Amino acid sequence: MPVVGIPKSHSKYRNQKTFEITPALYRVRSQYFNRNLIGFFAVTAIPLGVYLYTWKMLTTDDLSDIPIPPISDEELSKLKKEYSSKK
Repeated sequence: MPVVGIPKSHSKYRNQKTFEITPALYRVRSQYFNRNLIGFFAVTAIPLGVYLYTWKMLTTDDLSDIPIPPISDEELSKLKKEYSSKK
């Protein structure tokens, strides 16, 4: 019964005993290294840029124009008691 996943034909790019990459495969793949690196940075830069832009917009947001309703001292002490009792 043949073992699944092991190629039957001889490959000059993989060692047949250890299936490690041979120097021939390194030479073949070397011409694509710079293009792959540029593509990686381009694909990574887009979400990173969106994330940084969102972070900047959220941290510089000024909420001072939202009115806060006044609270009396009685209500404040009542809320403090409820908060301390829940802890």
